[in-house]
Amino acid sequence: MAGCFLCSLGWIVRYYLYACAACFGIFVLLTVLSKLGERGNKLKYYSKYGMIYFATQSFTTLFAPFSLLRPRNIDNCRIIATVIARASKLLGITWELRNAQILRQAKGAIVLTNHQSSMDILGMMILWDILRKVVPIAKLELLFLFPFGPTAWLAGVQYINRKNRPSAMKSFDRCKRMLTEDDAKMYIYPEGTRYPERGMLPFKKGAFHTAIEAQVPIVPVVFSHMYFIQSKRHIFDDGHVLIDTLEPIPTAGLTKADLDQLIERTRTAMLARYEELNREVDAGLKSVQWVNRDRPRLTVYEGKKTN
Repeated sequence: MAGCFLCSLGWIVRYYLYACAACFGIFVLLTVLSKLGERGNKLKYYSKYGMIYFATQSFTTLFAPFSLLRPRNIDNCRIIATVIARASKLLGITWELRNAQILRQAKGAIVLTNHQSSMDILGMMILWDILRKVVPIAKLELLFLFPFGPTAWLAGVQYINRKNRPSAMKSFDRCKRMLTEDDAKMYIYPEGTRYPERGMLPFKKGAFHTAIEAQVPIVPVVFSHMYFIQSKRHIFDDGHVLIDTLEPIPTAGLTKADLDQLIERTRTAMLARYEELNREVDAGLKSVQWVNRDRPRLTVYEGKKTN
Protein backbone atom coordinates (compact mmCIF):
# COMPACT_ATOMS: atom_id res chain seq x y z
CA MET A 1 0.00 0.00 0.00
CA ALA A 2 2.81 2.40 0.90
CA GLY A 3 4.56 1.58 -2.36
CA CYS A 4 1.40 2.29 -4.34
CA PHE A 5 1.00 5.65 -2.59
CA LEU A 6 4.61 6.63 -3.28
CA CYS A 7 4.19 5.58 -6.91
CA SER A 8 1.06 7.75 -7.28
CA LEU A 9 2.77 10.64 -5.54
CA GLY A 10 5.70 10.30 -7.90
CA TRP A 11 3.40 10.53 -10.94
CA ILE A 12 1.69 13.60 -9.50
CA VAL A 13 5.00 15.33 -8.85
CA ARG A 14 6.25 14.41 -12.31
CA TYR A 15 3.21 15.82 -14.08
CA TYR A 16 3.30 18.89 -11.87
CA LEU A 17 6.88 19.54 -12.97
CA TYR A 18 5.86 18.96 -16.60
CA ALA A 19 3.11 21.57 -16.15
CA CYS A 20 5.60 24.03 -14.62
CA ALA A 21 7.97 23.55 -17.55
CA ALA A 22 5.17 23.95 -20.10
CA CYS A 23 3.86 27.14 -18.47
CA PHE A 24 7.36 28.59 -18.30
CA GLY A 25 7.88 27.80 -21.98
CA ILE A 26 4.62 29.44 -23.01
CA PHE A 27 5.43 32.54 -20.98
CA VAL A 28 8.87 32.80 -22.58
CA LEU A 29 7.25 32.46 -26.02
CA LEU A 30 4.78 35.26 -25.24
CA THR A 31 7.67 37.42 -24.00
CA VAL A 32 9.59 36.88 -27.25
CA LEU A 33 6.51 37.62 -29.38
CA SER A 34 5.91 40.82 -27.39
CA LYS A 35 9.30 42.10 -28.54
CA LEU A 36 8.83 41.35 -32.25
CA GLY A 37 7.19 43.35 -35.02
CA GLU A 38 6.42 46.96 -35.69
CA ARG A 39 4.61 49.34 -33.37
CA GLY A 40 0.89 48.63 -33.72
CA ASN A 41 1.42 44.97 -34.63
CA LYS A 42 -1.55 42.97 -33.34
CA LEU A 43 0.53 39.94 -32.38
CA LYS A 44 2.87 42.11 -30.35
CA TYR A 45 -0.05 43.92 -28.72
CA TYR A 46 -1.97 40.80 -27.71
CA SER A 47 1.20 39.00 -26.62
CA LYS A 48 1.79 41.70 -24.01
CA TYR A 49 -1.72 41.27 -22.64
CA GLY A 50 -1.27 37.51 -22.88
CA MET A 51 1.81 37.70 -20.67
CA ILE A 52 -0.06 39.10 -17.69
CA TYR A 53 -3.21 37.01 -18.22
CA PHE A 54 -1.23 33.81 -18.63
CA ALA A 55 1.12 34.58 -15.74
CA THR A 56 -1.85 35.28 -13.45
CA GLN A 57 -3.82 32.19 -14.38
CA SER A 58 -0.95 29.72 -14.68
CA PHE A 59 0.88 30.69 -11.50
CA THR A 60 -2.34 30.79 -9.46
CA THR A 61 -3.08 27.28 -10.71
CA LEU A 62 0.45 26.00 -10.11
CA PHE A 63 0.36 27.47 -6.59
CA ALA A 64 -2.68 25.33 -5.69
CA PRO A 65 -0.68 22.61 -3.83
CA PHE A 66 0.69 25.33 -1.53
CA SER A 67 -2.73 26.96 -1.14
CA LEU A 68 -3.98 23.59 0.13
CA LEU A 69 -1.70 24.00 3.14
CA ARG A 70 -3.78 27.00 4.26
CA PRO A 71 -6.93 27.06 2.09
CA ARG A 72 -8.82 30.36 1.62
CA ASN A 73 -6.05 32.31 3.37
CA ILE A 74 -5.62 35.69 1.66
CA ASP A 75 -1.87 35.56 2.28
CA ASN A 76 -1.75 33.03 -0.55
CA CYS A 77 -2.82 35.78 -2.95
CA ARG A 78 -0.10 38.10 -1.66
CA ILE A 79 2.60 35.56 -2.54
CA ILE A 80 1.07 34.98 -5.98
CA ALA A 81 0.80 38.71 -6.65
CA THR A 82 4.37 39.41 -5.51
CA VAL A 83 5.73 36.88 -8.01
CA ILE A 84 3.54 37.97 -10.93
CA ALA A 85 4.38 41.65 -10.37
CA ARG A 86 7.93 40.85 -11.50
CA ALA A 87 6.58 40.58 -15.06
CA SER A 88 6.11 44.35 -15.13
CA LYS A 89 9.70 45.05 -16.17
CA LEU A 90 9.43 42.54 -19.03
CA LEU A 91 6.39 44.44 -20.27
CA GLY A 92 8.31 47.69 -20.18
CA ILE A 93 6.08 49.26 -17.53
CA THR A 94 7.49 51.09 -14.52
CA TRP A 95 5.55 52.47 -11.57
CA GLU A 96 6.03 55.33 -9.14
CA LEU A 97 4.08 55.18 -5.88
CA ARG A 98 3.68 58.22 -3.64
CA ASN A 99 2.42 58.42 -0.06
CA ALA A 100 3.05 54.70 0.42
CA GLN A 101 3.03 55.10 4.20
CA ILE A 102 -0.73 55.65 4.07
CA LEU A 103 -1.23 52.24 2.49
CA ARG A 104 1.20 50.60 4.90
CA GLN A 105 -0.48 52.08 7.97
CA ALA A 106 -4.10 51.63 6.90
CA LYS A 107 -5.83 48.73 8.63
CA GLY A 108 -9.37 47.62 8.09
CA ALA A 109 -9.94 49.93 5.13
CA ILE A 110 -11.46 49.96 1.67
CA VAL A 111 -9.00 50.92 -1.05
CA LEU A 112 -10.64 52.51 -4.08
CA THR A 113 -8.87 53.06 -7.38
CA ASN A 114 -9.73 54.14 -10.91
CA HIS A 115 -10.11 51.45 -13.59
CA GLN A 116 -8.66 52.12 -17.04
CA SER A 117 -7.49 48.85 -18.55
CA SER A 118 -7.14 45.12 -18.00
CA MET A 119 -3.58 45.98 -17.06
CA ASP A 120 -4.92 47.48 -13.82
CA ILE A 121 -4.63 43.99 -12.39
CA LEU A 122 -0.86 44.37 -12.67
CA GLY A 123 -1.08 47.70 -10.85
CA MET A 124 -2.93 45.98 -8.02
CA MET A 125 -0.25 43.30 -7.81
CA ILE A 126 2.46 45.96 -7.74
CA LEU A 127 0.78 47.43 -4.62
CA TRP A 128 -0.06 44.13 -2.95
CA ASP A 129 3.19 43.71 -1.04
CA ILE A 130 2.72 47.19 0.45
CA LEU A 131 -0.98 46.66 1.18
CA ARG A 132 -0.17 43.25 2.72
CA LYS A 133 -3.54 41.86 3.85
CA VAL A 134 -5.90 42.32 0.90
CA VAL A 135 -9.31 40.75 0.37
CA PRO A 136 -9.31 40.12 -3.41
CA ILE A 137 -12.69 40.58 -5.10
CA ALA A 138 -13.67 39.04 -8.45
CA LYS A 139 -16.86 38.55 -10.43
CA LEU A 140 -18.51 35.15 -9.98
CA GLU A 141 -18.15 34.27 -13.68
CA LEU A 142 -14.40 33.79 -13.17
CA LEU A 143 -15.05 30.94 -10.74
CA PHE A 144 -16.08 28.78 -13.71
CA LEU A 145 -12.90 29.51 -15.67
CA PHE A 146 -11.16 26.17 -15.10
CA PRO A 147 -8.63 25.61 -13.62
CA PHE A 148 -7.96 29.24 -12.65
CA GLY A 149 -11.33 29.94 -11.00
CA PRO A 150 -11.31 27.14 -8.42
CA THR A 151 -7.61 27.56 -7.61
CA ALA A 152 -8.09 31.33 -7.14
CA TRP A 153 -10.98 30.55 -4.76
CA LEU A 154 -8.66 28.17 -2.91
CA ALA A 155 -6.06 30.94 -2.70
CA GLY A 156 -8.55 33.28 -1.00
CA VAL A 157 -10.32 35.21 -3.78
CA GLN A 158 -13.86 36.27 -2.84
CA TYR A 159 -16.33 35.91 -5.72
CA ILE A 160 -19.23 38.33 -6.05
CA ASN A 161 -22.42 37.51 -7.97
CA ARG A 162 -23.17 40.92 -9.43
CA LYS A 163 -26.46 39.69 -10.95
CA ASN A 164 -27.90 38.57 -7.62
CA ARG A 165 -28.02 41.37 -5.07
CA PRO A 166 -28.81 39.19 -1.97
CA SER A 167 -25.94 36.87 -2.86
CA ALA A 168 -23.61 39.81 -3.51
CA MET A 169 -24.49 41.43 -0.18
CA LYS A 170 -23.83 38.13 1.61
CA SER A 171 -20.38 38.01 0.02
CA PHE A 172 -19.73 41.60 1.02
CA ASP A 173 -20.75 40.72 4.60
CA ARG A 174 -18.04 38.05 4.67
CA CYS A 175 -15.53 40.58 3.40
CA LYS A 176 -16.74 43.10 5.97
CA ARG A 177 -15.96 40.69 8.79
CA MET A 178 -12.42 40.34 7.45
CA LEU A 179 -12.07 44.13 7.49
CA THR A 180 -13.21 44.53 11.06
CA GLU A 181 -11.81 41.34 12.61
CA ASP A 182 -8.57 40.80 10.65
CA ASP A 183 -7.67 44.42 9.75
CA ALA A 184 -7.65 43.44 6.09
CA LYS A 185 -8.27 45.79 3.16
CA MET A 186 -10.70 45.48 0.28
CA TYR A 187 -9.41 46.60 -3.13
CA ILE A 188 -12.29 47.81 -5.31
CA TYR A 189 -12.80 49.63 -8.61
CA PRO A 190 -15.78 51.90 -7.80
CA GLU A 191 -16.48 52.63 -11.48
CA GLY A 192 -17.46 48.99 -11.90
CA THR A 193 -15.97 48.65 -15.37
CA ARG A 194 -12.95 49.79 -17.38
CA TYR A 195 -12.83 53.30 -18.84
CA PRO A 196 -9.82 53.67 -21.16
CA GLU A 197 -10.49 57.34 -21.96
CA ARG A 198 -9.34 60.19 -19.76
CA GLY A 199 -11.63 60.80 -16.81
CA MET A 200 -13.69 58.55 -14.56
CA LEU A 201 -17.10 56.97 -14.82
CA PRO A 202 -19.71 57.57 -12.09
CA PHE A 203 -19.01 55.53 -8.98
CA LYS A 204 -21.25 52.64 -7.97
CA LYS A 205 -22.53 52.51 -4.41
CA GLY A 206 -21.55 49.01 -3.22
CA ALA A 207 -18.10 49.83 -1.83
CA PHE A 208 -19.43 52.91 -0.01
CA HIS A 209 -22.30 50.93 1.53
CA THR A 210 -19.76 48.45 2.86
CA ALA A 211 -17.48 51.20 4.21
CA ILE A 212 -20.34 52.83 6.10
CA GLU A 213 -21.70 49.56 7.47
CA ALA A 214 -18.25 48.45 8.62
CA GLN A 215 -17.34 51.99 9.76
CA VAL A 216 -13.95 51.68 8.09
CA PRO A 217 -12.10 54.45 6.22
CA ILE A 218 -11.86 54.78 2.46
CA VAL A 219 -8.34 55.08 1.06
CA PRO A 220 -8.40 56.51 -2.50
CA VAL A 221 -5.53 55.47 -4.79
CA VAL A 222 -5.19 57.20 -8.16
CA PHE A 223 -3.32 55.90 -11.20
CA SER A 224 -2.30 58.32 -13.94
CA HIS A 225 -3.66 57.74 -17.44
CA MET A 226 -2.00 54.81 -19.22
CA TYR A 227 -1.02 56.85 -22.25
CA PHE A 228 1.12 54.02 -23.67
CA ILE A 229 -1.87 51.75 -24.37
CA GLN A 230 -4.09 52.56 -27.37
CA SER A 231 -6.41 49.62 -27.96
CA LYS A 232 -7.94 50.87 -31.21
CA ARG A 233 -4.49 51.17 -32.81
CA HIS A 234 -3.14 48.02 -31.11
CA ILE A 235 -0.36 50.00 -29.48
CA PHE A 236 1.21 48.86 -26.21
CA ASP A 237 4.45 50.78 -25.71
CA ASP A 238 6.80 50.96 -22.77
CA GLY A 239 5.46 53.42 -20.22
CA HIS A 240 5.56 54.94 -16.77
CA VAL A 241 2.62 55.15 -14.36
CA LEU A 242 2.29 57.55 -11.44
CA ILE A 243 0.31 56.32 -8.44
CA ASP A 244 -0.73 58.60 -5.60
CA THR A 245 -2.41 57.66 -2.32
CA LEU A 246 -4.81 60.24 -0.95
CA GLU A 247 -5.54 60.86 2.71
CA PRO A 248 -8.05 58.37 4.14
CA ILE A 249 -11.69 59.49 4.20
CA PRO A 250 -13.27 58.48 7.53
CA THR A 251 -16.73 56.95 7.71
CA ALA A 252 -17.05 56.75 11.49
CA GLY A 253 -20.47 58.05 12.47
CA LEU A 254 -21.78 58.12 8.90
CA THR A 255 -25.09 56.50 7.96
CA LYS A 256 -26.80 55.60 4.70
CA ALA A 257 -28.15 59.14 4.60
CA ASP A 258 -24.55 60.30 4.01
CA LEU A 259 -23.94 57.86 1.14
CA ASP A 260 -24.32 60.22 -1.82
CA GLN A 261 -22.23 62.91 -0.19
CA LEU A 262 -19.48 60.38 0.59
CA ILE A 263 -19.43 59.18 -3.02
CA GLU A 264 -19.25 62.72 -4.36
CA ARG A 265 -16.49 63.69 -1.94
CA THR A 266 -14.40 60.65 -2.85
CA ARG A 267 -14.86 60.96 -6.62
CA THR A 268 -14.13 64.69 -6.61
CA ALA A 269 -10.88 64.18 -4.70
CA MET A 270 -9.78 61.29 -6.93
CA LEU A 271 -10.65 63.09 -10.16
CA ALA A 272 -8.75 66.21 -9.09
CA ARG A 273 -5.61 64.21 -8.27
CA TYR A 274 -6.01 62.22 -11.50
CA GLU A 275 -5.88 65.42 -13.53
CA GLU A 276 -2.83 66.62 -11.57
CA LEU A 277 -0.95 63.40 -12.27
CA ASN A 278 -1.90 63.54 -15.94
CA ARG A 279 -0.59 67.07 -16.28
CA GLU A 280 2.71 65.90 -14.77
CA VAL A 281 2.91 62.97 -17.19
CA ASP A 282 2.00 65.17 -20.17
CA ALA A 283 4.81 67.55 -19.25
CA GLY A 284 7.21 64.63 -18.89
CA LEU A 285 6.34 63.25 -22.31
CA LYS A 286 7.64 66.45 -23.87
CA SER A 287 11.10 65.65 -22.51
CA VAL A 288 13.20 62.97 -24.21
CA GLN A 289 15.16 62.58 -20.98
CA TRP A 290 11.97 61.81 -19.00
CA VAL A 291 10.73 59.32 -21.59
CA ASN A 292 14.03 57.45 -21.90
CA ARG A 293 14.97 57.51 -18.22
CA ASP A 294 16.08 54.15 -16.87
CA ARG A 295 13.78 53.46 -13.92
CA PRO A 296 13.40 50.55 -11.52
CA ARG A 297 10.27 48.43 -11.76
CA LEU A 298 8.77 50.25 -8.76
CA THR A 299 9.86 53.51 -7.16
CA VAL A 300 8.33 54.09 -3.74
CA TYR A 301 8.03 57.39 -1.87
CA GLU A 302 6.79 56.94 1.68
CA GLY A 303 5.45 60.52 1.57
CA LYS A 304 5.00 63.02 -1.20
CA LYS A 305 7.58 63.11 -3.97
CA THR A 306 10.26 65.74 -3.48
CA ASN A 307 12.38 67.10 -6.30
